[in-house]
Amino acid sequence: MLKKVALLLTGIAVVFSIAACSEKLEAGKSCPLLCPEQAITLVDTTIDAAVSDTTIAGLPPIGAEGYLMLASHGDTVETRAIIRYDTLPQSYTKSGVDSTIANIDSAYLITPIVKPDSLKRPKAPVTIEAYDVDTTATDTVAAILAPLFRPDRLIGSKTFAPESLLDTLRIPVSTDSVLDRVKNGTKLRVGLRIVSTQGVDLRVGSTTLGLGVTLHITASKDTGAAPVNVAPVSNTPTDQPFLSGPLSDYTIVLNGTTRTPAILLGVGGVPSRRSFIRFNVPSRIVDSTTIVRASLLLTQSPNRRLDPHDSLYVYPLAVLAGPAITDISSLLQFVGTPGQFNLDSLRLAPADSGVVSFEIVGLVRTWRGQSSTVSPRSVALRSAVEGQSPGEIDFFSTKAPTAVRPRLRITYVPQTSFGLP
Repeated sequence: MLKKVALLLTGIAVVFSIAACSEKLEAGKSCPLLCPEQAITLVDTTIDAAVSDTTIAGLPPIGAEGYLMLASHGDTVETRAIIRYDTLPQSYTKSGVDSTIANIDSAYLITPIVKPDSLKRPKAPVTIEAYDVDTTATDTVAAILAPLFRPDRLIGSKTFAPESLLDTLRIPVSTDSVLDRVKNGTKLRVGLRIVSTQGVDLRVGSTTLGLGVTLHITASKDTGAAPVNVAPVSNTPTDQPFLSGPLSDYTIVLNGTTRTPAILLGVGGVPSRRSFIRFNVPSRIVDSTTIVRASLLLTQSPNRRLDPHDSLYVYPLAVLAGPAITDISSLLQFVGTPGQFNLDSLRLAPADSGVVSFEIVGLVRTWRGQSSTVSPRSVALRSAVEGQSPGEIDFFSTKAPTAVRPRLRITYVPQTSFGLP
């Protein structure tokens, strides 16, 4: 019995000893390694103005659009889609045997689209017209292509009710025009135009995402004849596949929104824009502290030119280009993917206003131990639907009044040293 009491008293003593040490952990006097006396202090600092910022139009570059934009908004915005079929087959398979294409029973464009959501669904029927836009001139220039969208070059069209705009459209095209190209071994280049009594825009699949517009040819009414499907392909510029490949399909802008003034930073729009912001962050902050939070603070300026309430996502992105690249347009083509470094997006409407905050702590932490020459303290901004939708988000730039300029707010823990008393 005495042994049990002794063991019990010993256990109680141990418990009190641990409890006493726990209390001292908070005080930090007797356990200097585990319970430091120094309290953690959070410091907030705001870098009020960027070193530089700018907006570059025409990004992504022609041919790199995720989707082709067909838009018609009167004098405000007008875009067309160009699809190249530079190689056309001259034979088809019938009952397992190859035969030369001598006639064409039907031809149409299988056109994948993004189904408009309820807010973007057209209010009136839309017509998609197809034109022969082949030319010996430079056919990536809107001024050269625009005159080719004329009645004598129309090779097909179809009108669609708003509720029929689901995922794939079939647009019939002239069998005579296609057969002529097939027999002569020449290319077919098609321009698409959207027409409606009201402003409308539609996102059409492109080869960038493997969703190009396919030319479907039926060479015979015989049920044993297999249809021929032709994917977009570009052979020019000749012997430069890294340039010709992206030009299998692309968007041209006939009318676009006005140029972004220097007082603003534009994201999205027509032609599509990206913005670049560079800050001067002291090395003592990024190298000698523990960064807890970093927020890019921008003041949005309302843009009511087009689709003011049609919200879209804006992404902050890391600039990944090396120090050898100094041209801003080039820098904005070497950016991270959305969500990289845990950078989050914001859903904004063009007509919105006020201060918005992008959380970019994951990016700021990558600057630690890197010189500003090797890893510039910069961030890019882009729209999730750039080159696909006419919506544009505007923010005030460093050339605006001080109160609305870009700011970077960083919360950090100063460097702390622990030691024995």
